[in-house]
Amino acid sequence: MFSNLYRDGGRVQEGGRAQDGVGLLTSILLRYAEVGTVHYWCEQHALKFTFMLTKPQVDSSLQDMLKPAVEFFNQLEGRTMRVFDITYRNEEKVCVITVTRDVDSMTQREVGLIVELLKRKFHKQLLYEEMYLPEEEQIFQEEMISQMLYSIQSDTMKKNVVALREEGRVLVFKS
Repeated sequence: MFSNLYRDGGRVQEGGRAQDGVGLLTSILLRYAEVGTVHYWCEQHALKFTFMLTKPQVDSSLQDMLKPAVEFFNQLEGRTMRVFDITYRNEEKVCVITVTRDVDSMTQREVGLIVELLKRKFHKQLLYEEMYLPEEEQIFQEEMISQMLYSIQSDTMKKNVVALREEGRVLVFKS
């Protein structure tokens, strides 16, 4: 199912914007430890962000909080969202939240907003590896996310790509 593990931070190119796409996913995971996985979905030219909670969810409070906030943010920015979906599924004692957004209208600031809103809502329940990233590195990763999002907005990648964190490392696969 998955092939071609990128071990060099996204320097492998497959023509076009593959390098920027792999770098984008890597930078998102480096900057935002709360994001469990990020998946580029080529059919929809969208990103899927996965978050995990330590407790199952039974109500729609996530939708009620996140959807209006992101819609309002995009309205203020003058952007129209083509794809915006929030789903969650409970598996045993864990809840997996997936936020899907089209790449065309997404910005780094929106990624940061989504992560911050989830952190505030699920402060003690959000499951992630603690990482120390110096402030300069955080700013650098945010700039990289902005640049690479802009780069792939005009040119779709031809393959689905998944980035995940394992034992302190970021692994990227194409599928």
